[in-house]
Amino acid sequence: MPVKGRAAFFKEVKKPLVIEEIEFPDPGYDEVLLKTRAVGVCHTDLATIDGEFPPPPRMPAVLGHEIAGEVYAVGSGVKDLKVGDRVVLSWLWHTCGRCRYCRRGEEHLCENLVETGRHVYGGYAEYVLAKASHVIKIPEGVPWEYAPAATDAIATPFKALRMVNAQEGDVVVVWGVGALGFNAIQIAKAKGCTVIAVGRSEFKLKKAKEVGADHVVNARETNPVEEIKKITGDGADIVLNFVPTDMKAYEQSFDALRKGGTLVLIGYPPGKLCLPVIEWGLLEKKVIASLAFTRFDIAESLRLIAQGKVKPVITVYKGLDSINQALDDLRKGKVLGRPVVVMD
Repeated sequence: MPVKGRAAFFKEVKKPLVIEEIEFPDPGYDEVLLKTRAVGVCHTDLATIDGEFPPPPRMPAVLGHEIAGEVYAVGSGVKDLKVGDRVVLSWLWHTCGRCRYCRRGEEHLCENLVETGRHVYGGYAEYVLAKASHVIKIPEGVPWEYAPAATDAIATPFKALRMVNAQEGDVVVVWGVGALGFNAIQIAKAKGCTVIAVGRSEFKLKKAKEVGADHVVNARETNPVEEIKKITGDGADIVLNFVPTDMKAYEQSFDALRKGGTLVLIGYPPGKLCLPVIEWGLLEKKVIASLAFTRFDIAESLRLIAQGKVKPVITVYKGLDSINQALDDLRKGKVLGRPVVVMD
């Protein structure tokens, strides 16, 4: 029978989410109903609420795409999951497996992608419906509050470093030290890289050092390109740029590369990027973008947490009633790392 529970609805731009009791449906074929145990609060959701991103096609919406939950009910055709299993659900609610992108291992670009929190109700709720094929079991030893990070905040930088084949001995610059940046530092260190963190907050740079950065550079107080070249001699092999607001940071990231180095765009400020073509060509620098992740990246991110190689930096909020506080704190820059709402 359908179960009743509460959900936080996004009904109007620039307004708080509204918590209401609703009825959650029984799972159908290849579906499971999850009891939400923890959900990460992402900047993408905040940008949607604040009107910076377009609203979901289905309104009112239940946002939240970084979900850890317990299987509450199982639909027909589900063979590998049972009630009580601990799983995560990401932005990838469903991918078709048939389009050219899915067939070549790029399911995040799926032509028929169904997005959690946009096309279907997401995790800012006490229950969430999921495709059994697209949830991933949580390994033993991974606590509820850490598991949501694997579905985005770890998987995103993991996939970016996988794209550029980061290897032991590479110099990796993590430009922008927030939730994803802290995780990127730890992933790069696990690969044997030397890591330089660039940011504008001494508080966050101190945390970057704590999680493993070999060097930190305050871009507010010094020229970051000069500092990176002073540390390395000739620049970085890889720069991961997570800054969502400052186009200058992307131009500086390009300048900080050594010959053959790669700049990976992960944060996306509005506007156009202007780069020197001659330097670009003669030094064979590369500029690529990395969007999101695949289920493989999520599974590997969970493995890194389970092995103790990545400890996500999070700020815990208690209960669904705290969701608007978490969003407001994120909006005001008060949160260190990723806000995570742990359900009662």
